[in-house]
Amino acid sequence: MLRKSKRITVGKVVQYLFLAAMGVCFAAPMLFTILAAFKRKTEIFNKPFSLPETWLFSNFVQAWKGANMSIYFVNSLIQAGCTIVLIAVVSSLAAYALSRFRFRSNKLILAFFTIGMMIPIHTVLVPISYMIGALHLKNNIAALVLIYVAFGLSFSTLILTNYMREIDKSLEEAALIDGAGYFTIYRRIMLPLSVPAISTVSIFNFLSTWNNILFPLLFINDKNLKPISLGLLTFNGEHGSDYGPLMASIVITVAVPTILYLVFQEKVEGGLAAGAVKG
Repeated sequence: MLRKSKRITVGKVVQYLFLAAMGVCFAAPMLFTILAAFKRKTEIFNKPFSLPETWLFSNFVQAWKGANMSIYFVNSLIQAGCTIVLIAVVSSLAAYALSRFRFRSNKLILAFFTIGMMIPIHTVLVPISYMIGALHLKNNIAALVLIYVAFGLSFSTLILTNYMREIDKSLEEAALIDGAGYFTIYRRIMLPLSVPAISTVSIFNFLSTWNNILFPLLFINDKNLKPISLGLLTFNGEHGSDYGPLMASIVITVAVPTILYLVFQEKVEGGLAAGAVKG
């Protein structure tokens, strides 16, 4: 028993050391970026991980105003906000129908959404580009949002369908007896009870939209319509040698998704596990 206990202890020590080393590897670039955002160029290279001698908040001011990060930031909020609202509405309606009603093509539609998750983005770039060009939808935020919705709909619908299947049907039956229609049941019963799963898919869709650079790079040329990910790429191309403001721009770009995930981490993991395991 003593030998077994020692083996378990040594194994845990090795495991914790490995996890600590991995944590340092992942945290070091983030720490370097945050510290560099407040430094001069020479100080970034001479003392990369030291505290700044003088905290240069002017780097953030230059990035926010001089590099138009404020415009890019607002554009990303609009695009991500519209995307998660549309996906939440459409996927919750689809999930309600697929989880609560039995009809002949139910399984076929579920298989259709499942196949949608298996299609790599890069395989459909050519037909999407052709359609955007043919319809003259370049530099069109609505078209970009619809593309985001199309790629986020399958995942969201499957998660919400599995989640709604486990909601007690007696609540729905009681509402029907009281004279409520199906849309009223959806709005007053299913939606409130599905908030954890809707929150989960909304956060994932927000992060995916916020970080996406491929579609804006292909379909957005207007500088005033670029999202923050593409704006950061533009800033790097125009002012790549201004390392302080560049690092400040990176911090601004990653701040929102990082804070959002840290705040809702438990809800994301709990809702995802519930939607994936149930049913």
